[in-house]
Amino acid sequence: MGRSCWLALGLYGSVARGADGPYSDIEMYCVLQGAGVDYAYEWSAGPWKAEVDVRSPDMLLAWARELEGMWSLTHKAAVSVLALEDPSGIFEQMAIAALEHSEAEFEQVLQDLIVGEVYELVGKVRNALEMGKTASLALFTAELGRYAAGLVGLAARHLYPSAAEMLADSLSLPDLPDGYIDLCQLVISGRLDESEHIGAVVDAFWAGTEVWARKRGLRIETSLREMLM
Repeated sequence: MGRSCWLALGLYGSVARGADGPYSDIEMYCVLQGAGVDYAYEWSAGPWKAEVDVRSPDMLLAWARELEGMWSLTHKAAVSVLALEDPSGIFEQMAIAALEHSEAEFEQVLQDLIVGEVYELVGKVRNALEMGKTASLALFTAELGRYAAGLVGLAARHLYPSAAEMLADSLSLPDLPDGYIDLCQLVISGRLDESEHIGAVVDAFWAGTEVWARKRGLRIETSLREMLM
């Protein structure tokens, strides 16, 4: 690929942040001239793995502007790029785009996350307990912890360094729902084999989330008629 084809090169992920370990993969953006370019190469070579995301500026910025439930985890890669070559400042534009969202946009995504993911997983935990399906209980509880961390990160407009650090990092955020700390610490501990304790923790977290949402003016209960109006 000739220099005339690409506009910018940059590292992201743990290598870019200087937090990589001996088994970390190498992640890189390669920004090409043109439009509509969006693909990736991933490969391993012995003890290491690499990923190169190849995008044109329009596709890179379109992704950076996305705001969804796990934004607090996915978009750290948009604001912490280690530029190797970026004469036109594309990575700076991407960082700005990732953070430019209105309060109304954040509120809508928070509502969607609570209803679409958090409450759904609370229901799955409750069903597993009710039906004695303990084999799936640990999985659902861990997933709930992950989305709950996404929720509080989104509310605080906070970007987590990585998936591995998000639970511990979330404990330092302000205005956490009642019950969140216990849920988070339960998942961090890995002690997900005590059904009754899990049920109590999850119920307390959901009760706290309902109160937390109301205080923020988030509407998490509605009817189909209202949605279709």
